[in-house]
Amino acid sequence: MRAPLSREDTVLLLYALLVGVLAALGATVYSSLLHGAEHLVWDAAPEAFGADDAPWWWVLAVLAVGAVAVWGAKTLPGHGGHHPLDGLAFDITPRMLASTLLAAFATLVCGAVVGPEAPLLAIGTSVGFWLLRPAGGERARILVISGAAAALGVVMGNPLVTGLLVLEASILRPGPGARPRRPLVQLVPVLSALGAGYLVHVGVADWPGVSVPNLTAGDLGPYPSVSVADLLTGVVVAVAAAGLVVLGTRTGERLRRVADRSPLPTIVLAGVGVGVLALVSRAITGADVDMVLFSGQTTLAGLTGVGAGSIVVIAVAKALAYALSMGGGFRGGAIFPAVFLGMAAGVAGAALVPGATVPGLAACGIAAGAAATLGMPLTSVLLAVLLTIGSGPAVTVTAILGAVLGLLVKLWLDARRDGVLPDLPGVDEAPATRE
Repeated sequence: MRAPLSREDTVLLLYALLVGVLAALGATVYSSLLHGAEHLVWDAAPEAFGADDAPWWWVLAVLAVGAVAVWGAKTLPGHGGHHPLDGLAFDITPRMLASTLLAAFATLVCGAVVGPEAPLLAIGTSVGFWLLRPAGGERARILVISGAAAALGVVMGNPLVTGLLVLEASILRPGPGARPRRPLVQLVPVLSALGAGYLVHVGVADWPGVSVPNLTAGDLGPYPSVSVADLLTGVVVAVAAAGLVVLGTRTGERLRRVADRSPLPTIVLAGVGVGVLALVSRAITGADVDMVLFSGQTTLAGLTGVGAGSIVVIAVAKALAYALSMGGGFRGGAIFPAVFLGMAAGVAGAALVPGATVPGLAACGIAAGAAATLGMPLTSVLLAVLLTIGSGPAVTVTAILGAVLGLLVKLWLDARRDGVLPDLPGVDEAPATRE
C-alpha cells in the first residue's frame, strides 16, 4: 500500500511549518512596530503639545512627510513593492523586502487609506524564497504561498478566511504555463503553515502568544433569523458598497497615470488631499480623523455608534481618500478599506430602513465590498461571515447576497470600460488594451 505522503512531501510539510512560524513572527513584529508608530505619531505627539485631537496642520504635515518618505523608499531596489491596484502579489523576494516594508510602513503610519496585507504578504513570501533553495523546483512556490498565508493570518483574525483567500488567489492566478497541482501538495502545506503561524497569535499552553490588532466588526447584536427587510435593503446596500469600492479603484487607476509621469508631486498632493478629506469629514460629523484615515482595521467596530448621515459623509470621504491613496502612489493593500466601506454601507442601511438590522446588512455590505475589490466571492462570503458570526449563522444568507451582487456590479462596471475585459483573477486583458 502506497504511503499517503512521500519523503519529499514530508520534507515540504516540515519546511511549511518552519515557514509558517517565521512568517508569523516577522508579521507580528512588523505589525507591532506599525501600531506603536501610529500611536506615537497620532496620539502621543499631539498630546505632547497640548492637543486632544490632531490639529489640522499636523494631519496635513504628517501625510505630506509620509508621502515623501514613500517616494524615497520606492527609489530603493524593489521600488516599494507592487502597486495596490495590481492586486495580491506572491513574488516579493528578500532583496525587494526592505523597500516594500519601508514604503508600506510610511504609508500606513501617515494614515493613507490602504490596508496592511501587502507588506505582510511580502514578509511571508520573502521567508518562503529564503528557504526556497532546499525545497527546490516545483515545490518552492508552495513555500512562498505558505509564508504569505501565515503572515497575512496575523491580521485577518482567522486562519480559515486567510487560507481560502490565499488559495483562491494562487489558484486563480497560477501564472503563465502553470499546471494544476494535487490537492495534497497545494493545500496541506499552506494549511500547515497557517496553523503553525497562528500559534504565534493565540499561544500554546501557558504562553499567551503575541497578539496584534486584527480586523473585527465588534458586537453587532443577535441575528437569529433572516429579516425580509434585510433581503430587500441588502440589494441596495450591496450595490452601494460595491459602487463605493469601484469608485475608489477606478478613480485611483486614472490618478495612477498622472503619478507615473510625476511621482513626487502627485503623491504629496494626494497625501494632502487625504488629509483635507479627513478634516472636512471631522468638521461635518464630529468623528475623529481616524474614521477616514488608515485602513479601517481598528475603526470598523466604531461605525455602529455613528449616525446614518455621518456615516454617509465618512463613507464618501473614505472612498475618495482610498482613490487618492492608491492612485497617488502609496503602498499597501486594497482589501481592508473595501471592507470598511462595505460595513459603512450596511450600518447606514440599517439606520435608514425600518425593520432592517445591523448584523444582516453589515454582513451583506462587507461581502459586497470585498467581492468588488477581490473578485473572489467565496473568500468574500467567508470573511463577512467570520466578522459577523457572533450574531448568529443567519448572517450567511445576507453575506452570500452581498458577495454575489458585489461581484456582479464589478463585472458590469468592468464591462463598461471600452476594450477591457472583466478585472478578475485569472482573466487577462487583451494585449491591444494593455497600457
